[in-house]
Parts: sequence; C-alpha cells; structure tokens
Amino acid sequence: MWNIDVSRFRVIHGNEVLNALCIAEVQMPEDMNREARATKVKPIFLDVLAVNADGEIVSIYDEAWTFQFVPIIQAPIAAGNKAGQN
Repeated sequence: MWNIDVSRFRVIHGNEVLNALCIAEVQMPEDMNREARATKVKPIFLDVLAVNADGEIVSIYDEAWTFQFVPIIQAPIAAGNKAGQN
C-alpha cells in the first residue's frame, strides 16, 4: 500500500466529484526498468479512497487516466470578517 495523502483535493471520476482521501495503490507499467526509466512515467492503474455524497468511504480502482484531481481552494477571510468576530 502506498497511502499517498490527497485530502487537499477533490477527485473527479466519471460523472462524480468526491472528496479524495488517499491513493492507496499505484500500478506502474510492468515492463518499466527502474534503473533506465524516463523521468516521467504515467501509472497504469490507481486505487483511490474517497468520500462519496452519502459520506461513505469508497475505493475506486480504475485506469489512471480516468481520474482528475482538483485542489480544494477556499476563499480568503476578509479583513473585517475574521472567524470568531461578530
């Protein structure tokens, strides 16, 4: 298991947008030579843990190209509207 933290991202898979938790497994090409590999090599399959719309943790195992990760960006707090102030 890899367990790469991607909790700062939403994951788009098919027509669903989910809150990503981690990449649990990465499958690289079988014929990849680790000593003489290219600098960038795309994985073949990913197993992504995410939270679905019902609040359940789900595992999605599919070809890597079917996933899109989008950072979760929150708007900055306005100067006069800080948390804890009325």
